[in-house]
Amino acid sequence: MNKSINVSVIVPIYNAEKYLVKCLDSVVSQTLRDIEIILIDDGSTDGSADICRRYLADTRVIYYRKENEGLAAARQDGLERASGEYIGFVDSDDWIEPDMYERMFVRAKKESADVVMCGMFADESELNPVYLEPGVYDRGRIEKEILPRQLSGISEKGSNSVIRWSNCCRLYSMELIRKNNIAFDRRLRRSQDLQLTFETALAADVYVSMCDEYLYHNRTREIARTSLSRAYTKNYWELIKLLIVQLYSDVSGYKKQDLTLNMHLCTFFFAVTVLRNEYLLSDGKKAEKVRKMDEVVTDELVQNALKYVPEEKLNSEYRAYYGALSSGSGKKAYRLLKKYEFRRDVYKPIVRKILNNRLVDPVYRKIRHKGKAN
Repeated sequence: MNKSINVSVIVPIYNAEKYLVKCLDSVVSQTLRDIEIILIDDGSTDGSADICRRYLADTRVIYYRKENEGLAAARQDGLERASGEYIGFVDSDDWIEPDMYERMFVRAKKESADVVMCGMFADESELNPVYLEPGVYDRGRIEKEILPRQLSGISEKGSNSVIRWSNCCRLYSMELIRKNNIAFDRRLRRSQDLQLTFETALAADVYVSMCDEYLYHNRTREIARTSLSRAYTKNYWELIKLLIVQLYSDVSGYKKQDLTLNMHLCTFFFAVTVLRNEYLLSDGKKAEKVRKMDEVVTDELVQNALKYVPEEKLNSEYRAYYGALSSGSGKKAYRLLKKYEFRRDVYKPIVRKILNNRLVDPVYRKIRHKGKAN
């Protein structure tokens, strides 16, 4: 660790030439000047490498090219090369506000913080919910208000209100990471942010939320249309189960607090995501969808977790998926979801339209006519 370097900014890159210039321009122009910028090229096959090399005239920029292993491995390679007092991450298709790291670093030093978290924009100006109130959290508040909901949470409306786990909206103490031997699991290919986010929260003594200060821009609309990471994921359950098992191990090894119920709920929400992936996003035939769904609904981790999920607190959509997961059969799960999706997307809109035509519109016309008559 080199304290003359305030922040090491790690930028994993894979075939990002369309967005990379905007991303890197926003990093090199930071008002906090004592930073190092570590570009990890994860085997790009487009023009990303040429773009990266153009920034090497800035002595703060380090470029490393490697064979493709995935985002978790790329971030870990950056982490192993970092020498800053704090660590930050920027995805290569996103961009950041000019003073993001200055504001977060100043706050980190003021509070002697282990972790600092800021707010995120979706694209230019839409505010992404992060579900954590601004303020300084000591160890007691971390255990009460952050750790449980870093794994899972149910809002008053019955949806998932987990604290956003993106590494990119956080600044991490290098001392905290090295002292506690925290590292990315290179095998992880989905939702890998949660591992580092959760494990640093387990170890942190001071956690600062700047979630009312929106400093990071997460590109969503265009990426949602083009990125494989936001479309169908092949073998999703196999990929996400690696993370689930790791998180159960973290929870089991943490003796100061029992987070098992929160981990069960976390498993449920992940299982729902996998079912959605197979039912809604897959272009495969029904038999293949059923086979993949069967892997999820028959898994012991899922079936055990369901015993502890408060079904009565879930909204209608999550209750439908709870029923599908509880069925114990891919075929039954498929039928239940087909029925639910039909009711939501076809039946309810038709009924709503009929009721509007027969009840609302006549009443409105009558009131309007009466008003004109007066």
